[in-house]
Amino acid sequence: HARIYCFGAGDSLPNSQAKIYVSSADLMPRNLNRRVEVFCPVENPTVHRQILDYIMVANLNDEAQSWKLQADGQYMRADSAHKDDAFNVHTYMMTNPSLSGRGGAIKYNAPKELKHRK
Repeated sequence: HARIYCFGAGDSLPNSQAKIYVSSADLMPRNLNRRVEVFCPVENPTVHRQILDYIMVANLNDEAQSWKLQADGQYMRADSAHKDDAFNVHTYMMTNPSLSGRGGAIKYNAPKELKHRK
């Protein structure tokens, strides 16, 4: 479960004005009410861009593992979850180079570029 939180700042994601935070815990009551956790903004422009362009776009595009929240509060499996060619964020992350520590060098050896499918 991801511990990256992105807020569109009034626009859809991804966008360059998005507010991005990383946290030491997910937003469960036991973590918020009985523990001390860290929730901090991502202010480095390179890391901000990498999170939006690779991590968030991959998660937003996932079809294989995604569920959709319905108006009645129920979740339904994504229609394309069982297609053979459904995009799987886990597979993408496991088969592409790590972003960690790359800084500006990411332009020379980046993971496969993804476009957000709305």
